[in-house]
Amino acid sequence: MPQLLQMPDHTRFDQLLSSIDLDVGASEMHGVICGLLCAGHADAHAAWFEDLFQNRSQDDLLVRETRQLLGQLYRTTQVQLGTESLDFEAFLPDGESSVSERARSLSEWSQGFLYGLGLASITEAKLAGDAKEAIVDITEFTRIDHAAIESGEEAEQDFMQLEQFLRVAILLIRDGLSTDREAQNGAK
Repeated sequence: MPQLLQMPDHTRFDQLLSSIDLDVGASEMHGVICGLLCAGHADAHAAWFEDLFQNRSQDDLLVRETRQLLGQLYRTTQVQLGTESLDFEAFLPDGESSVSERARSLSEWSQGFLYGLGLASITEAKLAGDAKEAIVDITEFTRIDHAAIESGEEAEQDFMQLEQFLRVAILLIRDGLSTDREAQNGAK
């Protein structure tokens, strides 16, 4: 990907969100963005971004850097979800973090994704087949008991399988919602 279309550094972005007192982490933020984009609301993020930053000084350098990284995260995600390839990846801490920490972030990402779909007025009733099953599975991801996960090769492999499953689930939901939008537009 070109330099402008790379994910920001997860640790730095998480620190910035915390430093400006936003009550959302980097992974959850990405989940919301993915939910909005899968729902087909390419411009819905603008109002949400404004709400996030409405009581923060635009002169604050940390706020400006956070907004810049949020925009970078949004644009990169938009490109990833807009292609038919499997370039999409959930924005989670890297492999240097413990599997427990990454599992916590995956749970938060899933919460954000469901919230993003809710912001876009997408309910389980609007999904069918594999996409509907994927929503049920993502809902289960929000309940991961990350504190009970112990380090080890088996836990790493299990986590990698969850990440792969999540990638496929998101693409199924994106495609299911896209097909639904196309059918609605064809009926008009």
